[in-house]
Amino acid sequence: MKKITTTIYAAILFLAASELQAQISTGAGGAASILANSPTSNTNVGIGTTNPKSKLEIAGFPAISTTYTFLNDEDRYEKSRLLNVGTLRENSTSTSTGRLLTFYDVPPSNISPTALTMFAIEDRQDANRLRHTATANGPSYFKLSDKTQTVFIDIFDDGTNVFFDLPKSGSYLTVGGRAVWPVEHNFWVKTGTSKFDNDVFINTNLGIGTSNFIDGGNTYKLSVKGKIRAEEIKVYNTWADYVFASDYKLDDLKEVESYIVKNGHLKNVPSAKEITERGLELGEMSKIQQEKIEELTLYLIQQNKEIEKLKAQMKILMQQKK
Repeated sequence: MKKITTTIYAAILFLAASELQAQISTGAGGAASILANSPTSNTNVGIGTTNPKSKLEIAGFPAISTTYTFLNDEDRYEKSRLLNVGTLRENSTSTSTGRLLTFYDVPPSNISPTALTMFAIEDRQDANRLRHTATANGPSYFKLSDKTQTVFIDIFDDGTNVFFDLPKSGSYLTVGGRAVWPVEHNFWVKTGTSKFDNDVFINTNLGIGTSNFIDGGNTYKLSVKGKIRAEEIKVYNTWADYVFASDYKLDDLKEVESYIVKNGHLKNVPSAKEITERGLELGEMSKIQQEKIEELTLYLIQQNKEIEKLKAQMKILMQQKK
């Protein structure tokens, strides 16, 4: 009879509380903890508070700066869990009753002086799929994991720097929409433009309008299919000052003429056919042209000496005729 009376009393309290837009208190437990809001005009639902400010409000540990005492780390997280939704996880025990969606508001304690919050989502195979942790006055991270518990998105903030990482092999980042599979590039800006306001460092090859970096036996760090415009290009290369060395063999002009007649171009200068087929190497071509300029200078010096010699001879002849 006593049991029936208690049950009826609890039901009456519950119905009365429902009529009064009740809040649910976790203080003493039992039906007596289902109380009316204060003020009673408050239509929100509160757990641990009699004056909820939201449609559903769950209160955590009341004091921000208080250091709480827990038995161990597991006890710390169990008592700090404010939201526990879904099926019990497979590894749950009589003391660990975590469900698929949880939110923790962990205060400073004898276990750790640092407070933190954590939001987590698991799947039905007990694999963590989403986790966000924020340490008070410290770092925070957001991680997404696949079914094998391999993290595929990792965002970390250390208080000064922010790191966005796609650590899983086979990751693709597209901007402007996901392309039809298979995706050709790990990073793809599908629409719009990209802008970098600081230095860009590339440790591999860069192609503009082309993905081919090999020409003959050479691999080029930068390959461009199209025209290049610049205010200045600086090329590091050897130079042709060897022409002015004392042991440099300057061909006789008759030999130069003979070579041109036979080959249709200057010696050491690539032909039009070679340039058409293999292209022009700017640094090497500048050196070859400088070589020819310096050789031409030597020819002019030689001719000037011969002219001066002839002028001297003519002067002598003119004086003899007088």
